[in-house]
Amino acid sequence: MAGTDWDSIMMTAEKLQANATTDTGMPSVTRNIRQLLDAAENLWTKVGVPGVEAQGNIFLCSRGVDAPQVSKQLEKLSSVATLDTLDPKPDTDVDSFVKNEVQNAILGLIESVKKSNEDFIEKRQTETIAKNWRNKKINIVNSFPGYMPNSSSPSSKTMPALSKFNTINFGLNARMDQTELTYAQHLCEYNQHVENHGVQKDILQSFAKAAESAHDDRVNEMWKIVKCMSQIVPEHGSSNSRYSANNQNIMISSARSYLEQRYIVFMKTYVKSHLSKAKVGGIPGTYPLVRSFVSVYINQYNNPDQLFYDNLPFWPLLYYLVRCGDLESVICVLEKNNTQPELLNAFTSIKNNHQYVTLSDQNLISTVVWDCNDPFKKVVYSIVVATDVSNKHSDVIKTADDYLWLKLCQVRNDDNKLTYPLLQSTIYKEYGEQFSEVQPISYFQLLFLTGQFESAIEFIFRHPKLRTHAMHIAIALNEIGLLYLPNDFDQPILSKDNKQIARLNLARMIKIYCAKFESQDLKMAINYYYCLRHAETNDKTLFVTYVAALVIETEEYEKVFGQLKPDGKKLNGLLDSFVVADFVKLEIIKNTASLAEQKCDLEVAAQLYELVGQHDKALELVNIMLSRVIQPDTFSALDKSPNMKNRIYDYSEALSERLAGTEINASEEIIFTFNMLKSLFVFFQLYEEHKYTLALDVLHTIGLIPLSSDQVEECLSAFKKFDELILRIVPGVMTATMNMLYSQYTEMKKEEESSRSLRDPEQRQAQLEYIRDRAKAITSFTGRVPFQINSEVINHLVQTEILLY
Repeated sequence: MAGTDWDSIMMTAEKLQANATTDTGMPSVTRNIRQLLDAAENLWTKVGVPGVEAQGNIFLCSRGVDAPQVSKQLEKLSSVATLDTLDPKPDTDVDSFVKNEVQNAILGLIESVKKSNEDFIEKRQTETIAKNWRNKKINIVNSFPGYMPNSSSPSSKTMPALSKFNTINFGLNARMDQTELTYAQHLCEYNQHVENHGVQKDILQSFAKAAESAHDDRVNEMWKIVKCMSQIVPEHGSSNSRYSANNQNIMISSARSYLEQRYIVFMKTYVKSHLSKAKVGGIPGTYPLVRSFVSVYINQYNNPDQLFYDNLPFWPLLYYLVRCGDLESVICVLEKNNTQPELLNAFTSIKNNHQYVTLSDQNLISTVVWDCNDPFKKVVYSIVVATDVSNKHSDVIKTADDYLWLKLCQVRNDDNKLTYPLLQSTIYKEYGEQFSEVQPISYFQLLFLTGQFESAIEFIFRHPKLRTHAMHIAIALNEIGLLYLPNDFDQPILSKDNKQIARLNLARMIKIYCAKFESQDLKMAINYYYCLRHAETNDKTLFVTYVAALVIETEEYEKVFGQLKPDGKKLNGLLDSFVVADFVKLEIIKNTASLAEQKCDLEVAAQLYELVGQHDKALELVNIMLSRVIQPDTFSALDKSPNMKNRIYDYSEALSERLAGTEINASEEIIFTFNMLKSLFVFFQLYEEHKYTLALDVLHTIGLIPLSSDQVEECLSAFKKFDELILRIVPGVMTATMNMLYSQYTEMKKEEESSRSLRDPEQRQAQLEYIRDRAKAITSFTGRVPFQINSEVINHLVQTEILLY
């Protein structure tokens, strides 16, 4: 059993050895037990002392490294002398070196130009996007003109009045009510008057008459205030004329006089309603009216001083005489009473100077006055002394008109007193919330009577029912030079400059107002834009800018500007019926043409440039359009439909006819390019129609490329004078010409195979040589022309020429 087991073990071992043996392609090494023992002893003698080092040596020996000999090898290496530096051998290939330097310089230049162009394009793109977004935001803001801040309830938002279609005065559907139409009619008449006579008509009176169509007494009262406060004279050359001391005094006096006259009207109405109690009679005048009013109006007045005049309480009578502005009666009452000499001197000074602002205290400051119980006496002294301005005197001052009149009387030129700017600020802040929603016209009157024209107009412009009146009040004040406009017309409707002076953006107001009818009635919109003829931005008047933008938006070019007939005569447009100076019309058309060119509407731009006589620009744009539609392979993204191509060519022909025999303000190069492109257009049309003989005749006439070996030098010398628009088409011309020559060649070869053509083989051979000579001239010209031609075009030309042999 043991033998059997040993034999089985040996067989199993041999079997495993046989299975483990692989064919590696290398001779196998077999060691017996003795050889393995000798090898182990040999390694042991090399290692030395057994231990960790011995294990490391055994490991290194298995990797082919003799560890004990490493130190000797290192010593041998350290004893080797340092190597000397080799002398560099110069590069003797100068041509390659120069070529590489030139190529590197060219590539560096190309990369630099590419980077600069990318930076420039990115900058322009960013600026354009920012500008477009800015215009979008402005348009969005302008599309919400009726927005009213602090509107807490839906009922506070007033709906605009119903509009009706107008088909009489302006011929188009303009959605405007009768009041708006009446204002527009008066504005058109005013504009025509200004242009025809150069003298401004009374636009305030004209608009006030137009406002009567609204049949609203409050609106009529608004225009009365505007006319009253517009009596100041603008100071030429001054941007802040209303803030001069003289004009401020005039505005204060005008506002006070207006309030006094309005109070007289109130007195008359009140007395008339109480005729049974009023003692009416005697000589007509202010004093009898005041006497009757006091006798009826004053109730429960105890008269603390027990002073009477003409059987009436002295202080109420004196106050209401002052309230009505009758200073003569005031002085007469004080003289006859002879108890208030200081007041007599003060009112005498006021009457002589026609104003309160320069009045001094006149030694009237007395605690006795302020401690008294008579409210009318306190008000009279407060008017003269201008102290304790915070006291509202509510026992006497009942209305906003009374309060404003009192403050206007208390205004002084002294900084320690109530100044005019301080009064304006007080009215603007204190009464804004009180009247803004409930009584907008009352708040407008307070602002306007204190010289805050811009704030008053902006306030009522936010109210839909009053927007029309606000618009025309602003136009009227601007025409007479009393309105402060901003330097930047992208500002909000009301803004303030560095000096905190309110500025009204009339341009934005007009854009908002005209938005609802400008696309339907261009003439009316142009009349309103005409009011901006003196407002400038970017060296152009807003009148020119807005009309040009309106025409671009509506695309009513012929309707507004007219057009040229084939004989060169002009058909008038809407702008010609509107009387403006010729240079203004030309400026509008030029600006519109520039906008159309920026919009890439070159056809419209060319027609507009021709309309104003800028033939160089018209021809330049026509050349660009012709070059784009001539070749079917070029500018594939553009519209090259037959209608488009024919329309451009027809316009170029009409332009050529109109310019024939006239003096053209264009260079010879542009005219030559124009004629060459027209001929090339005909050449390609004939080529596409397979009329090869006629096409080659056209090409021979223009002499763009050589059609024989004798013409190569001549065409090369003329090639340098061609415009880039022509040069870009030259490869297409050569390709088309070579295709036509090959087509003629193949056709002749087919005919040569037929029996008919064998009658004259010499003539047939001469024709073939003639075609080959033409082809050779083209390829020779291609290799020498100073213009970068695509390699595919060159290969096509050469291969086609080879096929001709």
